[in-house]
Amino acid sequence: MKKIFYLFCLLAAAFAAACTHEEEDLFGDSSANRADAAITADIAVLTGASNGWLMEYFPASMQEYGGYNLLLDFNADGTVQAASEFFNAEDVVTSLYAVKQSSGVVLSFDTYNDIFHLFSDPIDPVGVGGEGFGFEGDYDFLVLEASPEKVVLRGKKAGGIAVLTPMQGDWGDFITAIRESEAAMAFPKYVLVIGEDTVPVSFSYRTMTFTYEENEEQTSQTASYIVTKTGYKFYAPVEVLGVTLSGFTFDAGQGVHGWFTENTNSAIKLIPIVPPLNEQLVGGDWFIAYSKLGSYAQPYFNHVKINALDPMSETLNYAFIGSALYGAFGFNFNSGGYTGLLGLNYTLIGEDQISLQFNMTGPGNGVWYHDNALFPYLLNPFGYSAARTFTLTADDLVNPTYITLTENANTNNAITLSKAMVVDVFAN
Repeated sequence: MKKIFYLFCLLAAAFAAACTHEEEDLFGDSSANRADAAITADIAVLTGASNGWLMEYFPASMQEYGGYNLLLDFNADGTVQAASEFFNAEDVVTSLYAVKQSSGVVLSFDTYNDIFHLFSDPIDPVGVGGEGFGFEGDYDFLVLEASPEKVVLRGKKAGGIAVLTPMQGDWGDFITAIRESEAAMAFPKYVLVIGEDTVPVSFSYRTMTFTYEENEEQTSQTASYIVTKTGYKFYAPVEVLGVTLSGFTFDAGQGVHGWFTENTNSAIKLIPIVPPLNEQLVGGDWFIAYSKLGSYAQPYFNHVKINALDPMSETLNYAFIGSALYGAFGFNFNSGGYTGLLGLNYTLIGEDQISLQFNMTGPGNGVWYHDNALFPYLLNPFGYSAARTFTLTADDLVNPTYITLTENANTNNAITLSKAMVVDVFAN
């Protein structure tokens, strides 16, 4: 027994000696020194780009809000300048950054920057993810890769990926080009053409969803994209009907309104479709502002405000013609925090006319406000007890920012509806 124990001790000693030799080879420097060296190296990379970095950032963990272009210039004094396509070309904001050790090397934008922190602000200043969420982005990032050619970051909280490459050219020119590119490529509808197959494509924020039938089942694929100066680049390739899509390049000279070709397969096309104006009206949500009502409609709205809303101490927070709230077309509203719909039947006439009439439905709080708050007066200019027929005009037939309804039988009843949300109907 003693011999066995003695032999075990000899083996343990030999093993310990061998391990000690390996440890000296592998871990000759302290972990603190290695961390300091990594931080120093990453700072050198970040500050080494003479014209700053182009950051392609997909803020949310599932990329559900798409990707965005930012420009960043890191300085050795711990300051960083930021610009973004959400702001004017000349807007550059300076704040502080830090590179530190926290379960890996972390790049932290640790003082508030109006441009950069837009993506992590839960107040949701641009109306993307909703109050309390916003873009769901980060301001602390793990540095996954850092070289003079590319820096890859991952948000510590949400996990969104950002890729930085050295910026080429003037910052202002780049921001302007991105904004102009997105405006030129905006259309109401699109279809994807693959051989003889056509696939409807819907856009939401910066994602596009392809919906199609495969093996007798309805399937959809969603691709998150970022806008480039020439088209759309996907966060990751998606497969639709057996072909892989990585993004699209826009050619304004093709077809009626231009078209897009897939970045790696020019035989695949994304074709813009511009519906008639009356179809755009019933297919969207169009907001009402008191100042944009004609001389016929304003007295009806005033009557409701003075005799119903003011006595209830309520504000008409918003009202729009569309179907977003309850999935049915009509007069949608939020009054004092209560939402409702008063339904409208419609008949499309040609490409630029529509007939409207109340259809006696009131989902949500629609019936209550109809019966108790004089809301039939709000409906009267659109068509309450009898149908009204309107001719539609807009500032842009391809991508209108407003649509004006002018009643054929009464030109004083002219109502301009806005694509942009209007908050507080009577204050606008």
